[in-house]
Amino acid sequence: MAGFWIQIVGSKKTGKTTLAEQVTRELVRRGRRVCYIKHTHEDPTLDGEDTDTARMMDAGAAAAVLVGAGATIAFRAPGGESLERVVLRESLPGEIVLAEGFKRTPGKKIVMAGGDLDVGALDGVIGLVGDAPPRYDGPIFRAEDVAAITDTIEAAANDAPGGQDWTTSLTIDGREIPLNAFVQNILASGLHGMSSALQNVGTGDTLEVRCRRRRG
Repeated sequence: MAGFWIQIVGSKKTGKTTLAEQVTRELVRRGRRVCYIKHTHEDPTLDGEDTDTARMMDAGAAAAVLVGAGATIAFRAPGGESLERVVLRESLPGEIVLAEGFKRTPGKKIVMAGGDLDVGALDGVIGLVGDAPPRYDGPIFRAEDVAAITDTIEAAANDAPGGQDWTTSLTIDGREIPLNAFVQNILASGLHGMSSALQNVGTGDTLEVRCRRRRG
């Protein structure tokens, strides 16, 4: 499970995908495991390479999976999922997730200058590629400064909280489910946040929840 993501954001045709590819190559060269997620406002397709998958999705299937010799591609409905949910659900096998888009999601961001994107309205900007807009005083890179951009991303990843704040166990029908530190923190933090919002319930260091499905 990846524990850190970096968002590469910008207007259309500003070079987001090219930078993501170059940074991926550099991170892999440095020994990092990288995963990539792209947000699109269009329905994803395989450019006609797999019409059966498209037909199944059009027919209303909740998911359609294409298994090939070199890769497995899954399409799920509905779309519009948050970056957090995708990272958690897919159990992405990387140290760093490069997310193209998702500009409204909180998190560290590399911004591609140009177009009508309001850089000042974004949170978590750690660098800008291209000509800086007025009132921007953060790090500025050229598109070819891939090593320096990667250094900035790695520094942000290394500074991200990596410790385990909660010890969490999950048992389903008597079987304990192995959870890594990231998932343990996510589950416990979510429960802690929800419970602390209840009336007359304070914060605590130990949470115990037992759920049983009601049938019939």
